[in-house]
Amino acid sequence: MATAPALSRQLAEQLDFAHLVQDGRVHGSLYTNPEIYAREMDYIFHRGWSFVAHESELPNNGDFVVRKVGTQSLLVTRDNKGEIHIHYNRCSHRGAVLCQTNSGHRPRLTCPYHAWTFSLDGRLIGVPDEEAYPEGFNKAEAGLARVARMDSYGGFIFANLVPNGKTLRDHLGRATELIDGLLGLSPVGRIKLNAGWIKHKMRSNWKMIVENQVDGYHAPMTHGSLLKANQTFATVRDRKPKSATRVRDFGNGHTDIDHTRDYLEANDRLFRWTGGIDPARLPKYVQAMKDAYGEDEARRRLIGGPPHSMLFPNISLAEMNIMVIEPVSPTQSIQYTCPVFLEGAEELNARTLRRCEGALGPAGFLIADDAEIGELTQMGVANLEPEWVNLSRGMGKEEILPNGITQAGLMDETSQRGFWRHYRATMAEGQEAA
Repeated sequence: MATAPALSRQLAEQLDFAHLVQDGRVHGSLYTNPEIYAREMDYIFHRGWSFVAHESELPNNGDFVVRKVGTQSLLVTRDNKGEIHIHYNRCSHRGAVLCQTNSGHRPRLTCPYHAWTFSLDGRLIGVPDEEAYPEGFNKAEAGLARVARMDSYGGFIFANLVPNGKTLRDHLGRATELIDGLLGLSPVGRIKLNAGWIKHKMRSNWKMIVENQVDGYHAPMTHGSLLKANQTFATVRDRKPKSATRVRDFGNGHTDIDHTRDYLEANDRLFRWTGGIDPARLPKYVQAMKDAYGEDEARRRLIGGPPHSMLFPNISLAEMNIMVIEPVSPTQSIQYTCPVFLEGAEELNARTLRRCEGALGPAGFLIADDAEIGELTQMGVANLEPEWVNLSRGMGKEEILPNGITQAGLMDETSQRGFWRHYRATMAEGQEAA
């Protein structure tokens, strides 16, 4: 099992997460302390479920992608029978990295050091001068190391580096509804993440990105110039003085900004979530949705649009984009973003690509604002005083729905508190198991 470096008993006793994470505030050291960061890599990313890849990224037998989960480099492959596997990106001979590129296509995997060769399902199939090894050497026992567990939902592939604990379905809980909501915008119920990933280095702790992704409070201030200058990226909920949009806590650290009420109140118009495109420009897509789901249900989906969600700990269903967060250090992260292409919606996909470029590309409007605020916040929490970060907005005003979901107003910090409650429980559980 891959774990973070062990911490001393004295330090473990000092890291009291019940104290560091309180109901309306969190301690500033959670964004800066390297020992806390090391614990997070073990307790959250190694012992829990993390998103790794989407099936559409490996459309052909022989395709592979390399992804980082916690401190570990993982190799995701589709073998010659079409099966997907996740192994550690490490040769079982002397430990060299097998694949140095982020993605590609290979009929087999050959180590650059001594040319040990592996099949795409991880079996060792070739060893130069094999007869030089001792009599007990067995290729069948020297294949690539598999991750302890892998599972998928809706084409999203997750990995867990320990053999026991929650199943993926237990981890996702009600958040499967959010994935289903995104898939349900395709008339065939499938998406593709095959446009490539935009990569941004963020000078902020990974948890700041999580918090910001489902923060409805900052948009008018942080993104004010964008909302004024370019209405293509502004939607009805950004312009209303009193929004009906809700932030929601789904449990297990999964959170969401639900815009449906605002969209429904906006004269019941389709495609507000695209920036207001005229439905007449997407006749094939609209008809395909009606054929697949019936007229009333298709209309409901095309009004409500995609989720704006953060799934604990590292993937965001960011409307028509997918965002993945890769921690690098206590003060740095990498944010990967890819546009969502809906199968059966080719008329819409080209527009989705352009919007992703304009918002999240190298010269994008949104990403630059968020990156700057993240860096400024990281600089600020490095100061010793005040010790605490306040997350109390909307406390005591939340509504618990019959299905157990907690919701509040767009500018309340319900989503942040939901993330931190699960973080606190996960870190405390990890301490007990260590």
